[in-house]
Amino acid sequence: MRRGFTLIELLVVIAVVAVLMGLLLPALAGARRAGRAAICLANLHSLGMGAIQYADDHRDLIVPSYTIPGGDSGAPLDGWGPILDRDGYLPGQSGDTRSVFYCPETVDIEGMALGQTGTDPDRPKGWMDWPNVRSGASNIPTLIPERGFHRVLRIAYWMNADNPIGRAEDVVPDLYFSASPGYVGLNGRVLKQTSMSSFRSPANLVALADGVYAGRQRDNRLGTPNSRIGYRHPGARGTANVAFADGRVEPIEGHLFPRALGPDNDPIEVRTENLRDGPSVYADPTRVFRTP
Repeated sequence: MRRGFTLIELLVVIAVVAVLMGLLLPALAGARRAGRAAICLANLHSLGMGAIQYADDHRDLIVPSYTIPGGDSGAPLDGWGPILDRDGYLPGQSGDTRSVFYCPETVDIEGMALGQTGTDPDRPKGWMDWPNVRSGASNIPTLIPERGFHRVLRIAYWMNADNPIGRAEDVVPDLYFSASPGYVGLNGRVLKQTSMSSFRSPANLVALADGVYAGRQRDNRLGTPNSRIGYRHPGARGTANVAFADGRVEPIEGHLFPRALGPDNDPIEVRTENLRDGPSVYADPTRVFRTP
C-alpha cells in the first residue's frame, strides 16, 4: 500500500525550503553584486589603458576631460569618453548602458541634471551624457559633427581633472590627472592638456572612478554635498572603484578617498591624505604642499 505525505510532513518540508531560500537568496544577491563590481573594475581598467594609449600617441598628453574651443565655455563640450570613442581607443554606442563607459551598478538617474549632484546620494551613482552643451545649470546632450562627434555616449565614470567651468581662478598647469584645455584663467594663462611627465607617482594618482562628470576633488567624500564620486559598491561605508594613472584598479572606501584643498577641508588632513603612500588626487602632491 502506497503511503502519501501527511499534512505535518508537508509543512515541515515547506518550512525547510523556506529556511534554505532565506539563507541562499542573500548569498546569491551578494554574488551578483560582486560580479557587477568585477565588471566595473574591468571597465575602469580598459578606460585607464585607453587613456594611456592616447597619451602614447599624443606626446604623453592626457586625454582632455573636455575641450573648451577658443575659451568659449558656451560651446559644445566633447568629453573624454567621446574622444576615446571617436579616435578609436574604446568603442561606444549612443545611449548604450552595456558599454565600457557604464558601470553595471549605475543608478538610472541623470547625475548632473540640476547642475550639481546636491545632497541626493543617488545622483553621484548616476550617469551623464557626452558630448553636451551647458544651458544655464543644465547639460544638454548634443552632437558635434564638425569635430567628428556623431553620437552621444552615456557615461557613468568620473575623471580626476581640472574642471574650471563655472568659476574664475588662476590656471595652474598639470594639477590633476587631466584638464579641460582652452579655459582662460584670471592670471591670463590658458589651461592645456596635462603631461604624464608631471606625474610624481602614477601608481598612486587617481585617474578615473565610479561617478559622474569631473573635478570638485575637494568634495569627494561619501555624504559630502555635491560629491561627484559614486560609491556604488558594498563596503562598510560605501566603496568606489578607481583606476590609477598607471592602469591599475582597486576599490576605495568612502572614508579613505583622498581630497583636494578646499574651504571646508582641514589642510593638514588633506596634506596627509595625499602624501601618504596611497591614493592621491594631485599629479604631484609634493609640489602642491611644497615638500622637498
